Amino acid sequence: MIDYFERKIRLRDFEVWDVRISDQHYALAILDEFRPATFDDFEIPNLIYEEDDQRANYVSATYFSEESVKDDHREILGQFARMLTEHLALAHCEMIVKFYQEKPEKAIELIMLTRYGFKESDILLDKLLHFNQE
Repeated sequence: MIDYFERKIRLRDFEVWDVRISDQHYALAILDEFRPATFDDFEIPNLIYEEDDQRANYVSATYFSEESVKDDHREILGQFARMLTEHLALAHCEMIVKFYQEKPEKAIELIMLTRYGFKESDILLDKLLHFNQE
């Protein structure tokens, strides 16, 4: 069971959530890729990927944690990510959940710098007064 969650960032195509189960902290980054999934997006591509059967859009849900992800947390975290994306037309969207052992702040900062050219601390205070930080 998830003990705590809070959305930290909400952009048009990117959200970051802080999630805690017991004493373990996870950061969840949900990113709309605006493209179909590719062979490399799947963790076990030879078992899943069939190019003729690809969905129109790919949304990644990536968890980062400084500690190794506990096996009994994987299903709970996967369900949480799917709950946050259930509004998508899932028959047409591929949603893939991945887990990485990495310092969450470092990973989120790198994603934001690479994709948007700024990091969370660069978001102006007046943008944090609204539902969407765009």
